[in-house]
Amino acid sequence: MNWHMIISVLITVVLKTVGMTLFLLYSCSRGWYFYQRRCFLLSPFELSWNKSRDFCKTEGSTLAIVDTAEKLKFLQDKTGAEKYFIGLYQQAKNRWRWIDNSIFNGNVTNQHQNFNCVTIGLTKAYDAASCDISFRWICEKAAI
Repeated sequence: MNWHMIISVLITVVLKTVGMTLFLLYSCSRGWYFYQRRCFLLSPFELSWNKSRDFCKTEGSTLAIVDTAEKLKFLQDKTGAEKYFIGLYQQAKNRWRWIDNSIFNGNVTNQHQNFNCVTIGLTKAYDAASCDISFRWICEKAAI
């Protein structure tokens, strides 16, 4: 018998078992997507940024903090041809912050006067948008 093959099979079994255990340890409510120990809800309807933020609060969550390229790609794969508000806003001229008050160190496209909130979807970028226009939104919370 080939020892390399046996070791390879054993490693595969262990990794699958560990993965299933982690999946069972962390879960999200029905309708929420699980990714990297976080749960994400993509809204089926549209609201302003402030009303979206308030809705997320009622769900025990916040607007999504999309602070890694991996998380951005995961969510953009889910958004399809829609724009979604996320938890990024302009605090002062060209000072973008996440809803948890951490500083955003990336680029925001489509910056115009009075475009103080950010959407993702449609493009591969963070797009500035008016906070008063209604878009869908993404909530985020820790998986339980």
